[in-house]
Amino acid sequence: MTGRLGALLRRHRAAAGLTQEELADLAGVAVRTVRNLELGRVARPQRRTVQELADRLRLSEPDRSRLLTAARGGGWDDGAGSLPGDLADFAGRAGELRRLAGAAEAAGRAGVSRVVVVSGVPGVGKSSLVVHAAHEQAHRFPGGPLFVDLRGMDDEPTTLAQALDQLLTALGVTAAPPSTDAGLTLWRTLAADRRGLLVLDDARDEAQVRPLLPGGPGWLVLVSSRNALAGLVGADRMPLGVLSDAETRALLAASVGGGRIAVDSQAAAELGRLCGGLPLALRAAVNRLAVRPEWSAQCFVERLRDERRRLDLLRAGDIQVRGAFERSYRLLDPAVRRTFRLLGAAPLAQYTAPVAAALSGEPVPVAEDRLDRLVDAGMLGVGTAPGRYVLHPLLALFAAERLAGDEAIGEREAARCRLAAHLRSRGALAEGADPLK
Repeated sequence: MTGRLGALLRRHRAAAGLTQEELADLAGVAVRTVRNLELGRVARPQRRTVQELADRLRLSEPDRSRLLTAARGGGWDDGAGSLPGDLADFAGRAGELRRLAGAAEAAGRAGVSRVVVVSGVPGVGKSSLVVHAAHEQAHRFPGGPLFVDLRGMDDEPTTLAQALDQLLTALGVTAAPPSTDAGLTLWRTLAADRRGLLVLDDARDEAQVRPLLPGGPGWLVLVSSRNALAGLVGADRMPLGVLSDAETRALLAASVGGGRIAVDSQAAAELGRLCGGLPLALRAAVNRLAVRPEWSAQCFVERLRDERRRLDLLRAGDIQVRGAFERSYRLLDPAVRRTFRLLGAAPLAQYTAPVAAALSGEPVPVAEDRLDRLVDAGMLGVGTAPGRYVLHPLLALFAAERLAGDEAIGEREAARCRLAAHLRSRGALAEGADPLK
């Protein structure tokens, strides 16, 4: 877009009342450099030259950013705010990628912006999906993609000021705004003039996301969060489930170390089942195998069969299934944490509010509210029928661990007794499998 650069440079030079010779002298460049830039003859302008011209023209931050963006051919800065690398072994999610491609196409039309929230249990691959989709769809947006890691599950999430600093730096703003409010105003001003793709990864809640949403048309915003972000008005929802058997096989075949598993179809199928189709667990498994060449796939699967060791084994360096669960667990309110871990006292295929009420000794409406809050936090899924809830098998193991660690043995036994009494009164078959098995 060197033509746009030339038009902007001419306009700002004229507004400053400078000739080409005077601007060249101020910036310490040749007159022909200014002339060629204004005529659009320079395919790849030197960044330092354009910065110096912007300084000598005393441009405002929005005008300076527009000039630098035009000099880059409409692209963003390749430093802060750029997308993380795509996963080489990304597999599956064809339906979700089609939906996101449709959202990108809609956002590319004039006057339309789209916000898509991808939510799900810890480790289900939300971040991997939005980053992969952003790489696929970046070509639709002349400005390219922006990325902010909101670190919603950390003890100290990314603040609004930090997020704005990343965005403004990516847009070429070099002078820090005097306040967060000023930075927010500048971000919205710059975003209003662009069509772009913004990835907000690992959001804790709506309050972290809402101020960063661009107000202008032509934006696609992809948000990943364990929280459903129900209060984010106008957003499209994409709850992400576990991988299908076919997607699991594809991921294992594509992963580093997965080849040893893929050749043993029986071991691959059982590994997928033991990991519950959870991408983080599968990646931990194949990476652990990759660094333990003396283990056969079948040997590792046999180790994983032991439920008491499974979460210990599903870790490879900083890829840790238990750690992902713990980060979400500790952010729950104490009463909701208690409901979650009490579910670990009864390994049922599905749960209901009366079952949770029996386990906790609380009224049914209170238990139902706790279950819904677990769904919102990505720690519990919804069942096939209204009022039914499902707990991922690995989360069920984690709940049982937390139950053993955080509840006195007397309370654990009391919860099981209350549930047994409830099932006897209602008929065990109406609620699911025997919880005391």
